[in-house]
Amino acid sequence: MLSSSGTGFGHGSLKRDTEEISHLMEYLKQHRNAERFAFVGHSTGCQNSVHFMKYGEKDLMERVKVVALQAPVSDRESAMKGSKYQEHIEHAKSLEASGQEEEMMPRSAFWAPITAARFLSLQDVGGDDDFFSSDFTDEQLGLRLRHLGQRGDQTGLKTLVAFSGEDEYVPASVDKRELLERLRIAMTSQGNPDTDCHSCPDAVTTLFLETGNHNLSNEEDDKEIFVDSVKALLKDALN
Repeated sequence: MLSSSGTGFGHGSLKRDTEEISHLMEYLKQHRNAERFAFVGHSTGCQNSVHFMKYGEKDLMERVKVVALQAPVSDRESAMKGSKYQEHIEHAKSLEASGQEEEMMPRSAFWAPITAARFLSLQDVGGDDDFFSSDFTDEQLGLRLRHLGQRGDQTGLKTLVAFSGEDEYVPASVDKRELLERLRIAMTSQGNPDTDCHSCPDAVTTLFLETGNHNLSNEEDDKEIFVDSVKALLKDALN
């Protein structure tokens, strides 16, 4: 388990998670003869996967052949609906400015114990965890996600993006199908003629689960469809 498991994410960071995932992979390489890896990320696990595939060690990134993202949603967009959102952001920024970013936020700011640094990472515009927000421009999404398609071009990485039609953490105002397509385009560098990425479009597959909620607990079929999609991607990538 990562230090960020459970409520541990409130005092962690994507950087720490990437380091711990790297340690696990190195252990599996040395003691279990592991050669290739696949990531299946749910919710914040999606951010972990995206971060690792940009900032992980080169050798380890090249060994990752499949990344499946289930519920890659924006923590920020869900939080912005709160009446005290801006007040909490300003408080966190004041702590950060005074060198106290590891101090805990007030209980009213979040459902779990959380530091100012992690709070800003999750809920401030452009925070380290802010990969999937629908209010980003296509260019901004591309800057955050394009490396996944490029890894497909360079190392054969296959990426699956699975989005749920009834995800309770996505504002009702967001067109989920449209956002899923925008994420795919951002990952595959489409619309960016300056990016040399010949096979990127083939590296990313999308899955829209009409009745799915955030953790796929609405309908048993949603879980099965997602698992079957991951299995198909593994078979394609690892053969």
